[in-house]
Amino acid sequence: MRYQTRGVFSRLPLWFPLALPIVFAFSHSARAYPVPAPIPLKKIIQESDVIVKAKGLDSTPVADGWFEKYTGYEVYATRFQVISVIKGNLKGPEVLFHHYGVARQPPFAASFSPQKYEFEGGRTYIVFAKNSEQAAFLRQLWKNHTAKPDQGVLLAADDKPVQDEQVEDVLWAELNKMLAGGTAADALYAIRQLDEMSRLLGFARLTDFDREKALAAVAHFLSSRDERVAKAAIEAVGGFNPYFRDEYTNSWLTKVGGRSIAGHSPWETDGNPGAHKYYQELIEVADSSVSTDVRAAAIRALGRAGQPKIWDCVSRWLNEGEPSVRVAALVLLADFPVEETKNLLDAFSHDKEPQVRKSVARVIGFSQIADLLPSLDRLLLDEKVEVRTAAALSLLSFDLKKSSEYLRAKSNDPDLKSVFINALAEENPRPYLDSLCEIIEKQLQPANFWGGTIPSFASRHILFKYLEGQTEEILRSGQADRYLDALERGFIHSSSEPRDLYALYVKNGMTGRARKFREHINKTAAFDMEYFFKQVDAQYGVLKEN
Repeated sequence: MRYQTRGVFSRLPLWFPLALPIVFAFSHSARAYPVPAPIPLKKIIQESDVIVKAKGLDSTPVADGWFEKYTGYEVYATRFQVISVIKGNLKGPEVLFHHYGVARQPPFAASFSPQKYEFEGGRTYIVFAKNSEQAAFLRQLWKNHTAKPDQGVLLAADDKPVQDEQVEDVLWAELNKMLAGGTAADALYAIRQLDEMSRLLGFARLTDFDREKALAAVAHFLSSRDERVAKAAIEAVGGFNPYFRDEYTNSWLTKVGGRSIAGHSPWETDGNPGAHKYYQELIEVADSSVSTDVRAAAIRALGRAGQPKIWDCVSRWLNEGEPSVRVAALVLLADFPVEETKNLLDAFSHDKEPQVRKSVARVIGFSQIADLLPSLDRLLLDEKVEVRTAAALSLLSFDLKKSSEYLRAKSNDPDLKSVFINALAEENPRPYLDSLCEIIEKQLQPANFWGGTIPSFASRHILFKYLEGQTEEILRSGQADRYLDALERGFIHSSSEPRDLYALYVKNGMTGRARKFREHINKTAAFDMEYFFKQVDAQYGVLKEN
């Protein structure tokens, strides 16, 4: 699939680090642009001409030709009162800092977000900046944000001069002061920063701070009276585990299952070192009198902790009346694939609460216990679509040797047919060729689709690979016309390049069909395909009449 960015890439400066790992950010206009991984603090320090602790005074729009124009954003000059110069040379008690910010006047819609900052008057910040051509003002370090979009500025705890010489020590001290004596909002900010700047897992990994030291600072707030702070601390300590959020489900199923969930990457790592160390503290929160929301978060944070003693708590939590606590406890059963786990999951698959049955369906996939496939099969008939969807995902994760009979039994399910047929056809397409055509032509997919590869795209890929393996005699005999027709319609109704299908025709001497297909695509495609057709001609020879 190609990304049509409508000029976004062309606006990226030449220094934009595309060689770094990237993710795609999506605006509400659904156009994508690449976002690089966060920049290590050491590199930010190196790139900074000036690092200053300063109090924000006011911000006004300013004209500065260094900044490019983006819809929905303006360039501002924020005036700061200088408190401490940590790096560089500044003269005078005040300094101006030029930066992007959100526009105060319409139009507000934006397809691309640059590196932007919003400053609160009277608050103090650590600002990393570049010198400008004029000594009168500084500029932000870069124009485009990273996967940690607030890099380049850090909120400070107070307006006192810094006492440390090393920048890392300055930031560490400010964040810990915010934890110790600030407002709940300050504590939330500090917890997030300490977590993000020491996270060793996932795309946005950084090692600015030692992870163990950061978690030790945050762990004191697991039992905070402010539940927002407690939840933030819980997530920092144990939240980067595949059980913590429902949106992690597909990646974890892809990692632990015998088959992948189409279009989803496997969860990168296993284990949960924060919860492994602080599991007792998390259990105390789960057993405390705080809200069920916080208790459930603490239980989920224990996922993959690798602590056998957690098992002793699971049965207690499973007997609670609050569904969210039972849901969280059920997920932990995946860490204990014993006989009792099978009995518990089967029993809870009959629970009156849909969210509990949904959790059971998910955990059967997490645990990959094949003996529970009959329970999963029953959940595929649940009255609630969210339960059926969870059951389908788990079933798709099992090795086909174990799951094929259940997939075949439900292959005519009006909602799940597309994904079940694709799963079966990956191994042997022949019995499912007509069904693959139907999926392509009708663009079938589950009503509550979970993302990843669009089923009709997957069907097209399977069908094309099958036809690619057929002999020239079969392809030219007319036996495959039904399937080729479906592929042609599938190409026309998508943004995929039909080059490969055209090449299949050329390689097999299907000259008439190739010409007709090429002409039709050139008339109907949303973008010029002739360049790609000429690539095929150059490789296999210009078309000749039969």
